[in-house]
Amino acid sequence: MFVFAQEKRADDKIIPGTVQLRPDEVTKIVGFRGSWSGNVKKEVNNAIYGFYTPQDAISWTVNAPKAGDYVVSLLYSMKTQTTVEVRCGQSVLVAPSILCTWEHRPFFWRQEMPGTLHLKAGENKITLRLPDAQGPVIPEDGGGRSRSRFGYGVTDDFHLWSIEMGTAAVRKAEVERAKAIRGDVSWMIEGKYGIFVHWSALSRGFTISEPRAEWFQKSVELFDVKVFADAIERTGAAWITFTATHKGFYWPAPNAALDKILPGRTAQRDLLGEIINELDKRGIATLFYLHTAYNGYETEFRPAAGAQDPDRKRYSHNIAAILRECSLRYGKKLRGFGYIDGQLMRDYPLDVSWEDWARAIKAGNPDAVVGYSSNRGPVVSPFSELATTDGGNELRRPDPQLIGPGRQLGDVTPAWWCLMDRGGWFANRPMNGQWGPGPVHSTEEYVAFFKQMAEAKVPVTINMIMTADVTDEHPIFNPQCMAVMEDVRKAIRGK
Repeated sequence: MFVFAQEKRADDKIIPGTVQLRPDEVTKIVGFRGSWSGNVKKEVNNAIYGFYTPQDAISWTVNAPKAGDYVVSLLYSMKTQTTVEVRCGQSVLVAPSILCTWEHRPFFWRQEMPGTLHLKAGENKITLRLPDAQGPVIPEDGGGRSRSRFGYGVTDDFHLWSIEMGTAAVRKAEVERAKAIRGDVSWMIEGKYGIFVHWSALSRGFTISEPRAEWFQKSVELFDVKVFADAIERTGAAWITFTATHKGFYWPAPNAALDKILPGRTAQRDLLGEIINELDKRGIATLFYLHTAYNGYETEFRPAAGAQDPDRKRYSHNIAAILRECSLRYGKKLRGFGYIDGQLMRDYPLDVSWEDWARAIKAGNPDAVVGYSSNRGPVVSPFSELATTDGGNELRRPDPQLIGPGRQLGDVTPAWWCLMDRGGWFANRPMNGQWGPGPVHSTEEYVAFFKQMAEAKVPVTINMIMTADVTDEHPIFNPQCMAVMEDVRKAIRGK
């Protein structure tokens, strides 16, 4: 999501060193866990670039549980084609880089190298370089260098995000385990569209200027569930994706697993449960959104959860525990976590166990949906079942050529996530009793889009800015946006 100037960022310090390959999962190794030579350097957002000569290289030290032949995948971005080499001793993989043949996201992608890389048991040195590199890309017009920021467009120079390693047997088994617990997404296709709200730690009240994190308990106490449900029902939404956390780990319900990690971040009132029950009475399903506190007001949660430990297992286990308790508390009425944000850019570097997280989400509902955000890149895990990414205000659909087993967005159900308000995803600045300018597009454009997506069987979840104080004293959504959604409801629902 968007990053604002006033935010604090909880950066996780990834320490270079020996990487232990997992015996039963594909191991993800980000570029900045390696060591580099020559012109190679790290960009602000941690991508690795500067592969300008054949001598420029990055190396990782990995510990293999046993000798074997490993399949290697690379995540990177580059507009033009080059040759990529990955070496471990006398074992070498060489291939031309792939070219982006699609119009839009992802802006960086995954390439599986042909063949396998042989590793001995114990410590191995793996090196990546571009043997045909001939210097940095210089724009044809002779101007200054034009490198897109990694993740926000396809880059001119080769930008590496990560290398992934696992034997063919391990990769196959991981995919089979994911298929065995796959959730049910058919109800979203049948329901056609839902509403997304970012009830964020940085959200503001209609007349309350302080971020909600500063009056978290009061915001939970004030929340009028019936007012909220009435508004959602007016939109005709078949589901709501509601914020369990965003921009700070404040959980509006009891959760003992979170209390053990960082006391004071939960609420005595089970607001999440009340929302689920009230919407269920009205035939509206509930999904949750999760943000793991990697930016926002948050500086305490991730260190407390273990995200900065030398071994990140504690962090992965802690998130799984929070998700498991949530799933068991709400059971089959909670339809899953449709949007877990920042996964490729923020939790992927920690090599978390997405399988553990998926199984935790399904602990109380085996049919629960799991959507790990791919940010602006490829799918992060076979345990993600729903196409989940930030679509901004664009009225698009996922490119069908990118969806399916082995493709860039993976074996997921196509879906689209976007926002309506010109102000962004949430009310992050004081509202002063006034609503912003309203929808980005016209009513006619939204109606046409929702019709097209319903015909294409691609579920749409559209975000509307909501006030942090949810009461009957003022509209909780922009009236202009509500008017658009009422017209969408009439067009799609026929009533």
